[in-house]
Amino acid sequence: MKRNNKKLFNSQGGFSLIEVVASLVIITIILLSFFGLLIQSNKTGKSSEQIIDATYLAQKEMEKMYNYFKSTTIETWESNFPYLADKDEVNSIGNINQYKVTPFNAKNKEIIIVNAENMSHDNTVRITIEVYDSREEILKAKVQNIFSL
Repeated sequence: MKRNNKKLFNSQGGFSLIEVVASLVIITIILLSFFGLLIQSNKTGKSSEQIIDATYLAQKEMEKMYNYFKSTTIETWESNFPYLADKDEVNSIGNINQYKVTPFNAKNKEIIIVNAENMSHDNTVRITIEVYDSREEILKAKVQNIFSL
């Protein structure tokens, strides 16, 4: 047994330069594909985090609306609407009032647009809350609910 091991260690055989270069190229290709996968995973995670934050903001505003409509009547809801005091901008299109609100604690400086549509024929109000990015170009979250008065 010792003789076989001695022959193995004394042999002059090894890897050629072409084999070493080929193995380095293969390892490099594999590592680059993993790095690309990691970078894409990071981008997806960041995008998901922004969508979750925007959905949370929309949900908070909808809960604010729920509490408001729980304690108001059909005659007074428009005059006491929570966004009248701190509104940045109000647009009226038919029976839809649109309120543009910039929240104070928004992580990515999102813009919230609240649409309140008075459906007086059945004493309901449709509230649509949209959360956009800071440039108001990309819709991040949208929540809609109908409140009965």
